[in-house]
Amino acid sequence: MLAMEWLAGGSLAEFFREEIRRKEEREQVRVYVRDIVHILLQIVHALKYLHENRDIQGNDFTHGDVAARNILLNERNLATCIAKLGDFGLPIDFGPRLPIPWLPPEIVCSLDQQNTKHRPESDVWMFGVLCWECATLGAEPHYQRTFEEICFAFEQPDHGLPLPRSCPQEYADFVYDCLSEQHRRPRFAGPTDVYSSAIFRLTHIQDLYKHSRARFRMVQNVSNCTCAQHRCSVPMPMFSLR
Repeated sequence: MLAMEWLAGGSLAEFFREEIRRKEEREQVRVYVRDIVHILLQIVHALKYLHENRDIQGNDFTHGDVAARNILLNERNLATCIAKLGDFGLPIDFGPRLPIPWLPPEIVCSLDQQNTKHRPESDVWMFGVLCWECATLGAEPHYQRTFEEICFAFEQPDHGLPLPRSCPQEYADFVYDCLSEQHRRPRFAGPTDVYSSAIFRLTHIQDLYKHSRARFRMVQNVSNCTCAQHRCSVPMPMFSLR
């Protein structure tokens, strides 16, 4: 038997779905930029702790499934809630189903190779997709795109993840830095008083918007597919990460 902490707020994905996406506009909870940054900073600190440790062989620890569905809340007041990064074993071995819409191109575009490995930089990309989920209030990344369409989207300036107009420029810059080439991505580990630190960047955004009424607005999932039989999820190739 495994005892786990009970977090009454559920996941961040459930919050977006139940408090915003399934409600009429007048009933939707308002989500301010400062509240989202409050949550993201807690997750960054969790990832910093993870990335600054090693296993007994000296290998990097990574999470491997950073997404809104794995962000757990102790309550549904985003301004005051405690957020924790959940891990229920999925990142260890995804088996036949990889969370491809969240994974970086260095993994997705190398799924036919022998030594695909999830690295700390891969977690940073996934964190960028999490930031995108937050900015759209729970939209699905690469909604109804096929594997090939996702690979093509990676080559676009916004990597197939356009941010809404309600997104502040400082936040957008940070998101797209997380979605850049591996060596250009912010870091979770290391000093937090330099621009390359994700904590430094998010703390700056927090300071800018701590008294602001700027908020995010819901973005609908949009598909370009005209096929009535289109799948609701991306086909997942039969590969495992080791």
